[in-house]
Amino acid sequence: MKQEKLNSIEEVLQFCRDNNLPARVVGKWVWLKFPLRPYASVREELEQAGFRWSNRRKQFHHNCGYPSEPARDYEPWDRYGTRTLEEAIPTNR
Repeated sequence: MKQEKLNSIEEVLQFCRDNNLPARVVGKWVWLKFPLRPYASVREELEQAGFRWSNRRKQFHHNCGYPSEPARDYEPWDRYGTRTLEEAIPTNR
């Protein structure tokens, strides 16, 4: 099944929740860090959803419609903080 590119942080977070992905919210972006390399089918689905691979940080990321300048001299999670998927999505919808 072809995944449509996700545009909002709400869509990205719901996609992560629905697919049980190890997501964390850093500022307005969503990052995924896997303990092992995911299967090719998972990588393809992430790419179709709009996730990109950061070779420098060895993680997938989605800008959720908020592009920014490259963070070469700092780690985004140090500057913007980190929230887990559970903290970012209210449970009582």
